[in-house]
Amino acid sequence: MTPLTLTMQAFGPFAGSETIDFTALGKSPLFLINGPTGAGKSSILDAVCFALYGQTTGNDRDAVQMRCDQAADALLTEVSLDFRLRDGTYRVRRVPQQERPKATGEGTTTQSAEAQLWRLTPEGEKDECVVARKVTDANSHLHRLIGLDANQFRQVMVLPQGKFRELLLAESKDREKIFSQLFQTQIFQRIEERLRTQANQIERAVNDHRQHISGILAGGELESETALAQEVAALTPQVGKARQRFDAAQRQRRRAEQQRDDAQALQRQFEARDSLAADKARHLEQHAHIVMLRDQLAQNDQAQALRPHSTALAQAQQTLRTAQAEHRQTEATLTAQRATTEQAKRAFEAARQRQTDLPTLRERHRQLGEFIHKGQQLSELETRLQTARAAWQQADGTLKRDEAQLDSIRQQGEAISLTLERLQTEGQQLASAPAELSRHESLLSQRQALDELTRKGRELTTQQHQANEVLNHRRGELEQARRYATEQEMRWHQGQAALLALTLEEEAACPVCGSLEHPAPAVKHADIVTQAQVEAARAAEEQSRHALQTAERQVQQLTQQISYNAEQTQRLSQQLGEWASQPQGELQQACEQLRHQVERRKHVESEINQQNAARDALRRDWGTLDKQLKAHRPVVEKAKEEALRLESQRDQLSQSLPEDARNPVILRQTLTELDNQIAEFEKAWERAQQMLSTSETQQARVEEQLRAAEQRIERDGQALEQAQAKWRTALQTSPFESEAAFQAAQLDDHQRQDMARQAESYQRRLAELEGALQNYHAQLAEKSPPDIAALTTLTETAQAEEHAQLESWRALDGRLSTLQGIGQKLSAAHAAQAELEAQYRVWGTLSEVANGRTGNRISLQRFVLGVLLDDVLIQASERLVRMSRGRYQLVRREDPSKGNKASGLELDVADTYTGKSRSVATLSGGESFMAALALALGLSDVVQAYAGGIQLDTLFIDEGFGSLDQDALDQAIAMLSELHMGGRMIGIISHVSELKEQMPVRVEVRASRHGSSVEVKGALF
Repeated sequence: MTPLTLTMQAFGPFAGSETIDFTALGKSPLFLINGPTGAGKSSILDAVCFALYGQTTGNDRDAVQMRCDQAADALLTEVSLDFRLRDGTYRVRRVPQQERPKATGEGTTTQSAEAQLWRLTPEGEKDECVVARKVTDANSHLHRLIGLDANQFRQVMVLPQGKFRELLLAESKDREKIFSQLFQTQIFQRIEERLRTQANQIERAVNDHRQHISGILAGGELESETALAQEVAALTPQVGKARQRFDAAQRQRRRAEQQRDDAQALQRQFEARDSLAADKARHLEQHAHIVMLRDQLAQNDQAQALRPHSTALAQAQQTLRTAQAEHRQTEATLTAQRATTEQAKRAFEAARQRQTDLPTLRERHRQLGEFIHKGQQLSELETRLQTARAAWQQADGTLKRDEAQLDSIRQQGEAISLTLERLQTEGQQLASAPAELSRHESLLSQRQALDELTRKGRELTTQQHQANEVLNHRRGELEQARRYATEQEMRWHQGQAALLALTLEEEAACPVCGSLEHPAPAVKHADIVTQAQVEAARAAEEQSRHALQTAERQVQQLTQQISYNAEQTQRLSQQLGEWASQPQGELQQACEQLRHQVERRKHVESEINQQNAARDALRRDWGTLDKQLKAHRPVVEKAKEEALRLESQRDQLSQSLPEDARNPVILRQTLTELDNQIAEFEKAWERAQQMLSTSETQQARVEEQLRAAEQRIERDGQALEQAQAKWRTALQTSPFESEAAFQAAQLDDHQRQDMARQAESYQRRLAELEGALQNYHAQLAEKSPPDIAALTTLTETAQAEEHAQLESWRALDGRLSTLQGIGQKLSAAHAAQAELEAQYRVWGTLSEVANGRTGNRISLQRFVLGVLLDDVLIQASERLVRMSRGRYQLVRREDPSKGNKASGLELDVADTYTGKSRSVATLSGGESFMAALALALGLSDVVQAYAGGIQLDTLFIDEGFGSLDQDALDQAIAMLSELHMGGRMIGIISHVSELKEQMPVRVEVRASRHGSSVEVKGALF
């Protein structure tokens, strides 16, 4: 960061506006900021630090305390700094919180703190507003740009007065923060965090596995893995014995079930035998019906011998009837066919006459085809012409519409420009409305507070008057109570004297005065006061006294409140000025008018934005339409040429057609009718020829069929007579008395098959039943029915015993399996834990080393920074040796810090006079300044040498040179000269006269009663 221009207004001791042009000091200058004590030399550094961070260099004063007391009330305290950072130029402006005069009226108002940040052009003009007003946004953005916070900036780029030893004496952790920012070594810190996170994750996983192992044992209700091994060893033989008992019970159950199953099978055999005997008895009840069916089947067999003769006779009769019917049908068909043949001959003659007109019709058809083809061409040309005209008209309309729209856009743009001019004028007039509204609202709030104070003052005055009346009343009550109490006490004493007088005796001493004579003893009155009445009177007096004190406190409080109210009223009246006497309604009306103005300002700004957007949109539309117009004009010309060309072709073709042939619809209709007529004539001729040929052929065929039918009738009649003679002969030789008896004995195939099936089924079932009964009788001849109930009970007992043994074996075997599974899980868990522990040995060791938990407790980042610090110390020691005449060198402390304190970046000074190293805190004031200066210069050299580091191209040193002797001062100046020749700006604040003589380029700070001022001397223009 290199400052270019610094402007201070009403800041520190500068009452007016003072500007320091650092560019006038030359390129990378070495200059002196000189002036008397208290003139404001350090305030220049305060202004630079305040502009960048909103804090002063020493951070001893708040920004609100930096206002110059000699500054005019209307002049705001503010600081503006132009600076160059890498390849960019920026301007930052800051205004601290302060009191300023009100815009209208008397009194002051609070000016809030604000900050702006701009990016500048190479010419120094504002280019981009990075931060508009918010202080926190400016702080964060500048922190990111510079790379240092305020404290780090003060330690490495500004050595403030009394603060130059901070970096020299800083602890490791503070120096680590500064160096990590300067050298951008956060990557190593992220590596540390990544290693620490990974190691912690593995460590948590190891602990989780340990808990998992404990959970596995707890799930098996085991205390330890030893208990697991013991229980497994004990259970293994028990499981074997339980399995043997189960196998024995299982064999016993199987024997019992086998005996029961055998008995049940024997029982089923006895039951099956009895069932078969009953079935045979029921089956023999069908014997008579089966005998009748067998007789019917025998008669049907006898009738089957006559069936061929009967069938032949029926077939001969049916054949004769069919032949006779076909003969009658053929006669009728022949009559109808002869009529059809005559009709076909007449149609053939008519079609042959129409064939002579076909040549004329075909010629007419050819001419019409030519006319239609030309008509189609004419119609196509007409369609294309209409399309071309439409395209021409459309393109021409679009062109005219675009031209009209372009003219409309021009008019709208002119109207928007006028509106924008009016709105901008109105916006400028309303620019101060928000500030005025804020001020008037503050005035209104103060005026409302004033009215409230006035009302409360009247109430307090009324309350004070009432309290005074109560106070006077309480005083009277107290006086009255005091007199009454005194009177009661006196009367009590008198009563006591009277009572005492009653006890007096002559020649006896008075208990009060000791006299022996009693000339006037007290007389007892009727209303003697008791001690209780006296105490009640005194209590009433005390109560009145408390009431009086309460009233006095009330009056005092009201008096204080009235006084405070008057002071507040006077303060608000002074702040309000003339508004204090004006009606509150006028102030409210003014606020309302200002609110309307603010709303109007917002509306105007919104309208300006809208109008600007509309104008931009119109500009874009203008450009688009202009391009469209340039593209549309050739299109319109081309469409016009195409339409005229098609119109010429249409006229030429239209002239080549006769007048009566120009209607394509009528031509096409006439051609269709002619096509239909020619086709009809041709089809009628072909149909007539086909019909005549077909009719004659059909007639000959029918005549042949009639002759064949007559021959079949004669042949079938002879066959019928022969069949009748054979039937009569066969019936006479059969066992049947008549044809009716023959018909009754016949059975159809279904009846015959059903009867035969019933007889066969009956006989087959009877044989099956008899065979089965014989088999059962042979099997059960020497056996008796078994006892099923006893065998069933024996089987159930064996099953219960087997189930009990099975449950016992399963319980033991399940427990053993569970324990074996737990053992396997434990083995897997131990293997996983061993793997995690192996990983932790790697990651944990890396994490501990990288995070500085072993050895010298130096973290990875601190180790890297230690190497960088060594480079810094080499450069710093080179300068310190020169300034200390070869006595001192800065070294890094190698011994670890005590306790748990992190180390690695502590500094010591090597004293060549003693040959020992000691803490830098033991250096004297001048020696500390030399060491701090050497460290700052060495740090600047090393940071500049590392790519990616923060640029430390500026260094300000505030005082400290007065503690150096002449030789050390010369060495320091020589080193600073070398540094500034290397391209860095060096500013020194000092009142040492030797520096003024050696440094011609100076910023002189002058002090006066009206505020300080600055002047650049020895500048290079």
